[in-house]
Amino acid sequence: MESFNSNKTNKKSKRESNAESFLDTMTRMFGEPYDVRKVEAEDGGNPVHVFFWRDLPEEGTLTSVTYGLSEGNHPDWKQGKCEIILSLDTKDESWGIATAIFAAQFRGEKSFTYGSLFTTDVPISKESEMCGFFVFAPSFLKQEEATLCLPDYKIFLTGMYPIYNEEIAIYNEVGLERFWHHSNFDMYDVQRKKIIDCV
Repeated sequence: MESFNSNKTNKKSKRESNAESFLDTMTRMFGEPYDVRKVEAEDGGNPVHVFFWRDLPEEGTLTSVTYGLSEGNHPDWKQGKCEIILSLDTKDESWGIATAIFAAQFRGEKSFTYGSLFTTDVPISKESEMCGFFVFAPSFLKQEEATLCLPDYKIFLTGMYPIYNEEIAIYNEVGLERFWHHSNFDMYDVQRKKIIDCV
């Protein structure tokens, strides 16, 4: 598995200490990740890594978690910083990689707060027409479980959920709560029915 360490000296940098603490915490919570990918940041800063776990929280569900978004700063981050957790009934890592791409692209620019939208012009995965995500609480973690204390700051794991292009106008009109409670919405299903109205 790829190491976070880029400093060849014996003394760990703050970044290395925070990264190792993060991975140690995630491993205690979820077990050893089976894969890790890296997305280079457009701002030339540190890359964003994304870790993958199979059959979490249940059989057939793929869970990914980013690390690197929290290495940026945003004025709305008063109590802590964000990393992204995604859980879907899929085997396709494209979904998790897409969250890392958004993290790398918008680190320091967007707050990734609940309700935020992130979209692309093309489907995220070949298995679905969905082309973006909205942000909300993690699907299977309690608030205290989604709060991680690193040596230098606190991280809040923030959930992302895929959305169809055709749903974005409705989502913006009715808001997160009504969209979330629609009968067609299934947080894990990448081929769920489209929400075409929200009355």
